[in-house]
Amino acid sequence: MDPLVAKIGDNLKIDELTPRTGRVNMPVKVLSLEEPRSMDNGTVICEGLVGDETGTVIMSFWNDECETVENGMTINLKDARANLVRGFMRLSLGKKGSMNVSETSLESIKESINLSDLEYEMPRFGRDGGGRGGPRGGSRGGSRGPPSRWGILMKLKRDTGNRKFFNRDEMSEEQIEAAIKEMGGE
Repeated sequence: MDPLVAKIGDNLKIDELTPRTGRVNMPVKVLSLEEPRSMDNGTVICEGLVGDETGTVIMSFWNDECETVENGMTINLKDARANLVRGFMRLSLGKKGSMNVSETSLESIKESINLSDLEYEMPRFGRDGGGRGGPRGGSRGGSRGPPSRWGILMKLKRDTGNRKFFNRDEMSEEQIEAAIKEMGGE
């Protein structure tokens, strides 16, 4: 059997995640949960720290998921995904993922490593077909061209101290433009 095919169905460990890992299947223990908060569009989100014996990562739970999870619970993730939020890795179920309460509990959690503490450079998409996401420290020289509209929105957010949550994967170009105008941008 092809080892790549075998890996898709196998459980991953947290220390194997990268910012673009898809089809994440693994058990994780919920170590802490924020209070759920409502976004302007009515969506509810809560973030929690989840972990296994190899490390921890922040996971975003959406809508009904917030009511399902509890501190100390072990959950089995199926087809979850890792992505970048403001340059930091987050785990979420996305549109195709699911979770269920595990019948077994993870007891030995390595809390000294939090993958969400590492800042990654956001991939740049453009004429070259896309950038490479990875830990900061790569070459920053050369002409990068004008900033993307998303980059302008994130800079405005930082400059104004706005704490509103934006999810790049779920925003259209028109929504990004509207958010830029809402924060006083061009």
